[in-house]
Amino acid sequence: MSGAEKKIGLVQVKINGKIVPIKGFVQDFIGFAILGMLQSLRDIPEPQEVEIKIKK
Repeated sequence: MSGAEKKIGLVQVKINGKIVPIKGFVQDFIGFAILGMLQSLRDIPEPQEVEIKIKK
């Protein structure tokens, strides 16, 4: 990995209370996708931690 490539911190996915094991590439994919969507919103501070829950 070159120094120019960015990495996301911890991305954790839980389904029905159980952690789903995901590899670094998938963590980066999910993390950068969510952060990219949040950056498009107005008046939101730079996120240090984001928590998303989806209930069905």
